[in-house]
Amino acid sequence: MAAAGVTATLKHFPGLGRVRGNTDDTADVVDPVTTAGDDQVTAFAGTLAAADAPPMVMTSSATYGRIDPTAPAAFSPVVVRELLRGTLGFTGPVISDDLGNAAAVAATPVGERAIRFLAAGGTLVLTVAPTTFPAMLEAVEERSAADPAFAATVDAAVRTALLAKAEAGLLD
Repeated sequence: MAAAGVTATLKHFPGLGRVRGNTDDTADVVDPVTTAGDDQVTAFAGTLAAADAPPMVMTSSATYGRIDPTAPAAFSPVVVRELLRGTLGFTGPVISDDLGNAAAVAATPVGERAIRFLAAGGTLVLTVAPTTFPAMLEAVEERSAADPAFAATVDAAVRTALLAKAEAGLLD
């Protein structure tokens, strides 16, 4: 894909091979088995290291009981900041799975979904429901205006996205 000028997205970190249920239409999807050092997780590291061009990584919306039982992966600083960015050393864009219509995140208010994903270390908020975008944008803008640390997090996410676009030749 890199040879053809396509930026790939590896998904769904830290893996969906052991869950029952689809996070798009099922709430409370939990992986009770996968650990931070699991083969399913380290497979991402091997794929990232072997990539000809820097890919993006999409987070799962499932909850990983043996990594961070307190939050879905997309909202988890343990999964995104500590495991993906820290342990695996990934510095590129992290994109969410759908935060608009997915049943796995439906209990979280729409604007809060974007805030929690960015605060966890994510870069690009994905929604398949265009009607949810205004609430997400407004929530991020309001939180950024009230919280300088969060504003810096958003700035860093924008920088990461723009650098990836530049590397892919999309800003010419």
